[in-house]
Parts: sequence; C-alpha cells; structure tokens
Amino acid sequence: MNTDHTSRRKRRHPFIKVCGQTYTGSVDCAAAYGAEYVGFNFCLGSPRFVTPRHAGHMKSAFMKRVGVFARQSAAEILEIMGQADLHLAQLAGGQDTDEAAAIGVQRVIRTLRVPEDATVECMQAEIDAWEAFCCCYMVECGKASLLRKLRFPHPWILSGRMEVTLAADAALVPAGWGRY
Repeated sequence: MNTDHTSRRKRRHPFIKVCGQTYTGSVDCAAAYGAEYVGFNFCLGSPRFVTPRHAGHMKSAFMKRVGVFARQSAAEILEIMGQADLHLAQLAGGQDTDEAAAIGVQRVIRTLRVPEDATVECMQAEIDAWEAFCCCYMVECGKASLLRKLRFPHPWILSGRMEVTLAADAALVPAGWGRY
C-alpha cells in the first residue's frame, strides 16, 4: 500500500477529504463525487464514532482511508488501523511525537487547532515541532490572515470547519499553499 503522498505536492487543484463517515451510502456518495480521501472517527464519545469493524466493512473504492484519533496510544491506533484497513492516522489530540514516530511518519496527519488568540510564533513552533513526525497537517483555523504568515514544511489541508468568509479569505493564501 503506497502511503507516500509526495507526488501530490505538484498538484494545483484542491482535493476532497470527507470525514466522519458512518454508513456505506455516504462513503459511496463521497466516491461518486470524486473525494480522494474518506475519514472515519474513532474518538470515543463523538457522535460520528464508528467501531474499527464497522469502518472496515465500508468499502472505499479508490479513496485513501483516514482514521481520526484523540487520546489513543500508538498501539491502539495501529491496531485500529489494521482492523479498519486505514492508510493514514489523523492525530487530533492527546498524542505526542513519540507515538507519531511509532505509527510511522508517512502515515500521520497532525491536526492543528488555531485558537482565536494564536500568534504566528506560537503556531509556527507547533508546526516545526511536528515536522519530523508527520507527512501532512490538518489545519482548523478561523484566521486566514494567520495562515499567510506560516511556513508549512509539509502539505496541509484546510479543515471544512470554517465560515464562508474564511473560505473567501483562504483563497488569498499564496499559490501553492494548502495542497496535498
């Protein structure tokens, strides 16, 4: 299974990652509309939580399979990845760089939540701290102006959790940023 996504860096158009899938019909719909990645939530307590077995039974055609994890250990994540046939682990919180290394750098997407009061220096330090431990970043940000000032050493994904005005602002981010 190829988990090296470096070839995607040359692309100039956005891609679609549909997350939080809970039933086969929505996965099929995502594939029909051209999504390249499909996500399954393994965070206990989430309304979109699915078991590894349930996710494993949902076929994903050509789409890469991503698991979203919070507060699980590397051992738990690797076990779930095997059971659910996942390509990538999106670390949404509670994991450190040692756990990311145990999962495998080319298999880790690091979620970065950007608080309203975030500074460029603070966010850049977080990005830099994870540089050697992930292949991509998932950025949840309400401040497009901040994104323009950050240096990402890897491709990054702008989360769909944004206001319409942010989407318009995000279009102003320099060309070549935010592609994966």
